[in-house]
Amino acid sequence: MSGTYDVIVIGGGITGAGVARDLARRGLSVLILEKDDWGGGTSGGSSWMIHGGPRYLEFDWRTTQRSCEDAGKIVTAARHLVHRVVFLLPILPGAKHGLEQMETAMEVYDRYQPLKHSNAHARLSAAQARELEPALAPEVVGAVTMEEWGVDPHRLTWVNVLDAIEHGARALNHSRVEGLLVDGGTVHGVRYRAADGSRAEARARAVVNAAGPWSAQIAAMGRAEVKLRPAKGIHIIYDRRISNFAIESEAIDGRSLLCVPHGAFTLLGTTDDDFQGDPDEAEVSEEEVDYLLQGFARVLPDIRAFRPVRSTVAVRPTLHRWRPYEDDLSRAYRVIDHGENTSGGPVGLISIVGGKLSMYRQMAEETSDAVCRQLGIQSACTTVEPLPGNESEAPTPAAIADRLGISLLSGARALSRHGTRVEAALTGAGTSRVLCRCEALTEAELIYCARNEMVTGLDDAFRRCGLASGPCAGGGCLSRAAQVLGMELGWSQGQRIEAVEDFLRRAWPKRQPVLGPAGWAQEELDYARRQNLVRS
Repeated sequence: MSGTYDVIVIGGGITGAGVARDLARRGLSVLILEKDDWGGGTSGGSSWMIHGGPRYLEFDWRTTQRSCEDAGKIVTAARHLVHRVVFLLPILPGAKHGLEQMETAMEVYDRYQPLKHSNAHARLSAAQARELEPALAPEVVGAVTMEEWGVDPHRLTWVNVLDAIEHGARALNHSRVEGLLVDGGTVHGVRYRAADGSRAEARARAVVNAAGPWSAQIAAMGRAEVKLRPAKGIHIIYDRRISNFAIESEAIDGRSLLCVPHGAFTLLGTTDDDFQGDPDEAEVSEEEVDYLLQGFARVLPDIRAFRPVRSTVAVRPTLHRWRPYEDDLSRAYRVIDHGENTSGGPVGLISIVGGKLSMYRQMAEETSDAVCRQLGIQSACTTVEPLPGNESEAPTPAAIADRLGISLLSGARALSRHGTRVEAALTGAGTSRVLCRCEALTEAELIYCARNEMVTGLDDAFRRCGLASGPCAGGGCLSRAAQVLGMELGWSQGQRIEAVEDFLRRAWPKRQPVLGPAGWAQEELDYARRQNLVRS
């Protein structure tokens, strides 16, 4: 399907979604293209936090400040999606930074906390720290606290896309850009393959390259250059809270590691290693998993007693710098107007590279400013306005549960995804049947996502509403979910079976690295049980 727009945005991660939202709100006609699903790449592989980055204070305090400033605006715009995350930073004997040094660092960080509406730190004795977190190692001599914000990056990305759509943008997921239309040194549009396999062209006055770690590949299509130093990061996912608070630890090489509970699950990560391969081919190794567990065993000795359910991997589009250690690379960003580049890049192509989730709104604003300058448009940014679902005060979980006759947990989970639009999400299908007890997910919400949130498969539903993300890992809900989704999307019975099997195949590489010997045996039994459920 062809079309002509003011701007085409390539990349449906949080940055591209933010750019599309900003430009659409300024009145420009926008097409945004994502090769997979919204937030399914680097954004979804993050630590699920909007944070200031205190570790950058040593070598890049400006990034910490800008990150905190934008975090405050994001938290205000997306208050229905965020939750407070309180960290304990335990201190062990002989630590690189002792208790006094850590408290001094937190006193500096406290100056930035008001920017993101967070609270100041507290200093804890060893006894106080263990009272709050009994699982801490007995060697801990004290701790300090800090506060950040947690967020589901998949939902945050989607509501930015949704706001862009509601302001006139056209959004296509599962639509891969295969080339740029270049004529006489000017980029005029893109060639892409749509979700149904058909090929199309779209033309625009400007093209924004917001493809994250794929930015260099997209720029090369227009005979332009983007230099990155990509870094691979992995996380281990547990299907429960394994600590009362988020906890920081230190890896064997001195890097900072984080254990972050979000609701009913826990993220443990992350590695930060140079990566020169195809971002689509990044994998998690058993050695990387052991690196994380080894680092956390020093402060949480029982960490290996918990069974992870899967892992994630993502590649960060870090700005290129020669020599610095990976962990010391800045999270700064750069907006590149290739038409102004001294290397003679094409007119009409703008790239946004680097940065972090906590600064996506500001990155989008500066990119949109560059687009408007190029097109001769004077229009101000309005992305500090509330995101969809945050239009007014949301009802309480109890009120939703009472009105709709669902469990309190189902109401609370749905509220954390849909905010003020929760009743529409839970009532339109005329059913309150629970689809997945692990996630308290109702069939009505899955149907709503299929009808209104561009869910075209089980993987999309995993990101949009948490399907198969709980302890059952899909074993208790995938078969029924395929039936419900298949009825909405017109799948045959064979397609429904194939959808489940395909989901399980895709999930396997995420589970394999975290399985110990006992886990392998249990996985084989569970896999056989699932196959019987799917075929029955």
